Amino acid sequence: MQTIDRRKALKGVTLGAGATALSPFLKQLHAAEEQDIPKRFVFVVKSSGLQGEYLNPEGLKHGGETLVDESLKDRRLSDSMKSLEPFKDRLTIIQGLSGKMTLSGHSAFYGALGGYKASAHAPPLFATIDGHLSEKLPSVFNHVGFKMGEGSQGVTFPAISAKAKGQQLPFQQNPMAAFENLFGSILEGGDLQKKYTRTGNVLDAMSADIKNLQRNLPSAEQEKLGHYLNGFEALRNRRVKLVSMQKVLKENAPELDDKYTSRFRTHHLEAHFDMATAALISGLTNVVTFHADGLDSVYSGIGIGNNVHAIGHGAGYATLSAQDCRNAIRTFHIELIAEMAKKLNAVPEGNGTMLDNTVIVYTSDNAARHHSHGFDWPMFVLGNVGGKLKSNGRYLAYPQYGRPNHKHTICNWFTTLCHLAGVPQDLFGQPDMALGKAEEQSGPLSELLG
Repeated sequence: MQTIDRRKALKGVTLGAGATALSPFLKQLHAAEEQDIPKRFVFVVKSSGLQGEYLNPEGLKHGGETLVDESLKDRRLSDSMKSLEPFKDRLTIIQGLSGKMTLSGHSAFYGALGGYKASAHAPPLFATIDGHLSEKLPSVFNHVGFKMGEGSQGVTFPAISAKAKGQQLPFQQNPMAAFENLFGSILEGGDLQKKYTRTGNVLDAMSADIKNLQRNLPSAEQEKLGHYLNGFEALRNRRVKLVSMQKVLKENAPELDDKYTSRFRTHHLEAHFDMATAALISGLTNVVTFHADGLDSVYSGIGIGNNVHAIGHGAGYATLSAQDCRNAIRTFHIELIAEMAKKLNAVPEGNGTMLDNTVIVYTSDNAARHHSHGFDWPMFVLGNVGGKLKSNGRYLAYPQYGRPNHKHTICNWFTTLCHLAGVPQDLFGQPDMALGKAEEQSGPLSELLG
């Protein structure tokens, strides 16, 4: 397969209006030349639990009393994961991490990526790992979120991701609206630079008015208005940068096809993966989160007419059992991940490819079951961040919750991601007090750091 020469494609790119704000994409190019490769993180989060037994390769299982650390090299991947066979040398399957500090029930909400007790009806208490990393690895869009929904709503705020206390992250739900938000600047007619400059002047004036109002408000209200102001200023700065990126966006934007207007939401999710991949390659973002579905989601595009909630309670569809439906949904998600990996692997970067410098995490917002208690939080990880993640194809199963040797939680995984991102910290989220003192649960997963 012919690869895309990312640097050659950029020859002749000029900064234009972005002279005062160098495009993050060009920063990535220069960084690559200096071998200081940007790090990227993708989170794919499904609802209704991720059944760990269906991730296990042939001959391996989890739930024991001691750590299982085995190579995947000579193992046959599970049926759901066959599409990842070409990337098995960069795949890590992780079993046995617990998340009892989160809320039990239908979803852990922000807790799934934050490691704390949360609900759908209360603002987030802290940042989630994707929101945290997006602030540490800024780009044109610090964070890009996608969600497969059942309506035509453009932007939604699922209780899954946050960049700070009380600050939810938005998710794109409608594919056409998402394309316009990310790549719409290449569809604009006329002189885009002049149009964005005029818009920028309006945003500057509005920002000045907000600052004047802010000075006359109590401190608590000043903070709220500050978040509003930050949104205006981020939009202004983003538009300046987008002007400088017209050539590379045109070269890498996905093709607008029938997936974007299909009545099948599964096609929308495919479009979301196409856009996310293009956004990563173009340098629009370094952090992407997919809230792949919700309990009301219907996978009619792959032949499943019941919603995820009904399937979780044992309802099948037509000749398919509930387990058949869950298997098909999981397989569909993993095939989308494999296609993203294939595209990233085709883009040279440094001494390898973009996939070598990207981490893709597949997990659930509700641990291992439809009604979960957080005893076991199965996941797999694709990519190794330039060798920083110790993965040449591994299966890691930590001791089962309740056994004497169980001591690792999803919060240890989140601190591991912080270390991989180059922003190390040894505590993230809240401890599970049933496992001991907070300091006894701190630090990354040493087995995974290279």
